[in-house]
Amino acid sequence: MKKSSLIEYAAYALARALGALIVSLPVRINSLMGEFLGIAGYYALKKKRRLVLKNIKIAYGGALPIEEVERIARKAFISLALTIVETLYIPRIDARYINKHVRIENLKHLDDALKRGKGVILLAYHMGNWELANITCSLQGYAYKVIVNEQRYPLLNNLLNRYRELKGCKTIPRGVALREIMRGLKNNEVVAMVGDQGGKEGHVSNFFGLPTSMPTGFVRFAFATEARIIPAIIVRERRFYHRIILEKPLKTEEGADEKERLEHCLNQSSAILERHIRLCPQEYFWFYKIWKYSPFRHVVLLSDNKAGHLRQSEAVLKIVKRLQPIVYSTVIDVKFKNSFAKILAKVCMGFGLDIYEFCLKSKTRRALSKVPADLVISCGASLAGLTFSVAQENQARSVCIMDPAQAVSRKKFDVVIIPRHDNPPKGKNIVRTLGALNLIDEAYLTEHAERLKAKIPGIGHKLSLGLLIGGDTKHYRLTIETAREVIAQLKKAAQALDADILVTTSRRTPANIENLLREELKEYPSCKLLVIANQMNIPEAVGGILGLSDFIVVSGESISMVSEAASSGKYVGVFRLKAASAFCGKTRHEAFLHNAARHGSLYLIDTPAIADTIKEVLQERPAVKKLDDSLCVQEAIRKLL
Repeated sequence: MKKSSLIEYAAYALARALGALIVSLPVRINSLMGEFLGIAGYYALKKKRRLVLKNIKIAYGGALPIEEVERIARKAFISLALTIVETLYIPRIDARYINKHVRIENLKHLDDALKRGKGVILLAYHMGNWELANITCSLQGYAYKVIVNEQRYPLLNNLLNRYRELKGCKTIPRGVALREIMRGLKNNEVVAMVGDQGGKEGHVSNFFGLPTSMPTGFVRFAFATEARIIPAIIVRERRFYHRIILEKPLKTEEGADEKERLEHCLNQSSAILERHIRLCPQEYFWFYKIWKYSPFRHVVLLSDNKAGHLRQSEAVLKIVKRLQPIVYSTVIDVKFKNSFAKILAKVCMGFGLDIYEFCLKSKTRRALSKVPADLVISCGASLAGLTFSVAQENQARSVCIMDPAQAVSRKKFDVVIIPRHDNPPKGKNIVRTLGALNLIDEAYLTEHAERLKAKIPGIGHKLSLGLLIGGDTKHYRLTIETAREVIAQLKKAAQALDADILVTTSRRTPANIENLLREELKEYPSCKLLVIANQMNIPEAVGGILGLSDFIVVSGESISMVSEAASSGKYVGVFRLKAASAFCGKTRHEAFLHNAARHGSLYLIDTPAIADTIKEVLQERPAVKKLDDSLCVQEAIRKLL
């Protein structure tokens, strides 16, 4: 527990002063004060509001419209404020107040359980005014004890315990709970224990269809003493009027062994709590990280509708799934109202002003509002600002692939992944990669190779040469002369090695190059696969070719395509395209190619030397140095999770 401080004394003084005011005012005035404080808190406490909204979205799995989620959150703030006000009013609460303001259902369950003489564990939840439920039981004449967690500040903790004990409710600090609980149950008393918020030491149970940490103490004490476990729910019907519902005792005998019995009890308890939350969602305490110690994470991928960027985000998602037992992922295609709105949102975010809500199309806004996120991933500077915004709104971690500095400071992200050829600065949150992230690994190659073999009988049974050919970009042009030379060299190598040829184009490939490929290779005996992506693409074409080929020839204009080939663990030869200007020799593409060549992940080949290089490499079979950036990224992601 933290030592007393100025903050603690100020909070204690405020609580005493507010308590003195509340006990001097009529109940109706206090209820109006509570409603006002709740509404003010909803709008003023931004971090808490975001947490509440996120928890509700997680619980309901995106089934509720955002307007309904916000309505529940506002009512939850009001309910909590009323609970605080009514707790400070406890010195004035007596049996008469309880009889007027609290209605108890199924009290017979408690009386029948006590007749057994083995005590009762009253299972309380963080729902409604649980402090009022505690003193209600003692004021009804039951011998009542409650296990309490110590609050952050000792002075406030002592004040709250005095309020509880003022009305006959005996408190048991958690540190000495074992002895007191056993004594109380042995004396046939009622002992209140918490049934939710399992924390780090809890046992995973199903709650809203999600694995959630729940406490096990109440079950273990019931096993040891044969005490009945009676779930007790208190809900606010209106202002300071409440209803306490006592459920039937949990069935503690079912299960082959103690673990099964434990899980059966926890599932019963969680189901009861969930049922009441669905009936009165505003009454639950949504203000803590309910799923902090759960084995799942929600991951949101923001897409700018560029396939290469999305694949890099998916590569990070793949790493997350490798590290996290359960991952729920959602891809959201981001659409701005227009180009001006996109630029305006980016500029404003650079000055710390978040106006994305007004600049996105309604479909994108609604998709973002419905999905909770523990981790937000995007690729490309155009979505960097939005990534930071969504992460803030969800109190989530953020991963930005490629340098976001033009849009928002790198320091705002938890992890920034930047390739070396972009000359990234040093920083604790910056991961430097050799190439572009991709999905290529052994399992991916095997899967796509088998799928391709199933579609194209006869391939994959002999030495194979792959060709991944791209097209024009901002800095490079794929000329007919270059393409003709590459095809001729590939044929020459295939003839010399008695090898098959497997070819796929990309969306960028010009029509005249596609026509040339058809003319030269469609009827060529050694060409077992020719995919023209702009006409009839095969999803497994690239992965299948990478998996089946012994040597892969790649055009050098696409960092993503070259990175995929170099990540395959195969021999890779890259040929350059014609430069679009005199400055292309200094482009990031050239820096990437030279870095990868120095690393040993690929061979930079002049087109007339392609056949000789293929023959030499496949005859000598030097060790392959695979491009693999996943390990450094994995280490950074591990720290986030």
